[in-house]
Amino acid sequence: MLPGFRSVPFDDATALREAVGKSTAAVLVEPIQGESGIYPLSDETLLAAREVCDEAGVLLIFDEIQAGMGRTGSLWAYEQTPVRPDLLTSAKALGGGMPIGACVTTPEAGEVLEPGDHGSTFAGGPVACVAALAVLEIVDDPALLRRVRELGAVLRNGLLDLDGVREVRGRGLMLGVGLEDGIDAVAVGAELLESGLVVNVPEPGTLRLLPPLTVEPDQVERALGAIGSALLSYETA
Repeated sequence: MLPGFRSVPFDDATALREAVGKSTAAVLVEPIQGESGIYPLSDETLLAAREVCDEAGVLLIFDEIQAGMGRTGSLWAYEQTPVRPDLLTSAKALGGGMPIGACVTTPEAGEVLEPGDHGSTFAGGPVACVAALAVLEIVDDPALLRRVRELGAVLRNGLLDLDGVREVRGRGLMLGVGLEDGIDAVAVGAELLESGLVVNVPEPGTLRLLPPLTVEPDQVERALGAIGSALLSYETA
């Protein structure tokens, strides 16, 4: 962990409030934790973060590198929460394959840095920025974002109907599938790969699904069938 950061327990509004003091510069959170297995922060915790930042005069920063750019069915994940951050980070999907990283800020926070104050390997290169503008024009489309929400709901409901699935976390096409105790997620993931479906196993007992935003309904149904078969074969093995 980088020095200077103080971590608090996940989704603990009280601990978050207590961690902010006079020397705090900012509170940095993922509205939906991605790499750990898709865990959304509750509205209560997000509201607590916003309130304590306002009280202490510090920045609230959202890491939306994974949850942003349409992944949850809105351009930015914060748009489906009751909280607006002062700054959010974006990368990866923003460039549509080109290397780029960006900070999006409120007008007030945007006045802090001036040209030359900060540099980055994946910052404002002209080719990458043109690619990012093209990606934003494509993704920031109400019809596309509505489709992400609708297909995400189909996928979520289909997963919840499968034997062996304990819970489904996340929003849109950013879903974590919690499996019943005793089911080996690594084995399930390996069987799915053999059948042509790529999933991630970020932790024991969880499958992480991040299908393309352009996924088709029939592909969602095929994925549900493959996951159901893998779970059935594992349970009967």
